[in-house]
Amino acid sequence: MSRVLQLGAALCLALAMAAAWGHPSPHSEILLEGRAGGIGSSGVTSADVRAEITLPLDELALAFGEPLVETPSNHVLIGDERIAAYLAAHIRPVAPDGRAWTVRIVNVRWLLHQRPADVRAIVTLRPPAGAPLDRFTLQVDAIAHHVQSHMTVVALRTDEDAPARIIGTLRFGQRSLAVRGADPRWWIGSLDLFKLGMAHIAEGFDHLLFLLTLLLPAALLVKDGRWQGYGGPRHLAINLLKVVTAFTVGHSLTLLLGAIGAVRVPEQPVEVAIAASILVSAAHAWRPAFPRREAWVAAGFGLVHGLAFGASLRDLDLSGVRLAAGILAFNLGIETMQALIVAVAAPLLVLLARSPSSAHARRVAALCAGAMAVVWVAQRV
Repeated sequence: MSRVLQLGAALCLALAMAAAWGHPSPHSEILLEGRAGGIGSSGVTSADVRAEITLPLDELALAFGEPLVETPSNHVLIGDERIAAYLAAHIRPVAPDGRAWTVRIVNVRWLLHQRPADVRAIVTLRPPAGAPLDRFTLQVDAIAHHVQSHMTVVALRTDEDAPARIIGTLRFGQRSLAVRGADPRWWIGSLDLFKLGMAHIAEGFDHLLFLLTLLLPAALLVKDGRWQGYGGPRHLAINLLKVVTAFTVGHSLTLLLGAIGAVRVPEQPVEVAIAASILVSAAHAWRPAFPRREAWVAAGFGLVHGLAFGASLRDLDLSGVRLAAGILAFNLGIETMQALIVAVAAPLLVLLARSPSSAHARRVAALCAGAMAVVWVAQRV
């Protein structure tokens, strides 16, 4: 077996291992809101902080080690008091002098009508006597204590009518975040959203697989309805530029519309369509299905992929200038990671196109991608 075929076999193995998740796992969200003067006030206060905590149900079930809801009836299998006790054990605000805050779970709601389903809790956080309300360390390891790849996004709103802003993300190795009151600068939190956009592509195997499968024959020429021969560096560069730009335009448009709430589509059909886009790309990589029209296909399916991107921002409840800055930062993160991946893939595409075993390796890769797409369609349906 040639080295190229061995590479194709290794690719299949990697795809098979990644098939279980396909899409980046949903993250948790914590929205902090001040009361009686708010987090933005300084000094000593007897007020508390309201926290709205949203946890993805599937990830929470992994942390509990047991099913939480019976399917398909949506019958809840555990009581709210167990969720409350779990949250109280895994959320620990600490004052600057090291004293622990009081954590009280007000209520728990099961959001089972949406996909993915969530558990949402309203929690009050009260500082010890004499401790400032606007300066504390938030320690959180809910879900992450068991699912190490899990991420929690923390946002802050200093007034009921004020826009929220991202103050940080908690990931493996970082389970605490310093909360330091209100910051009027609209760009605060943009770096975290930039990183979130990069992670969405790096961990979003289905988005990545669609783009790479569509680019698989980008270095090849079409003759008599078949992929034949290396077209040269200029041919490859033009194809890469067209496809990546079209995909960017497509997903940027629906990311914007989804983030501002102008377009709302149920998650399940979006996820099924994303998986179907990979299947279409795989068929094209096997044999030209739409030669010289790859950019149009990338733009069309980019609209679908952008709906998934937009949902990640919409749930953060940003508005105004912070929303505009957040959309820009998140999208720049997506494009940066996308550009890095394409830069790495380009020389590999050249090697593949110039190899004597090019056709066999390409078909092996297309077959693997198509198989993964079928698996994901079945799972998501």
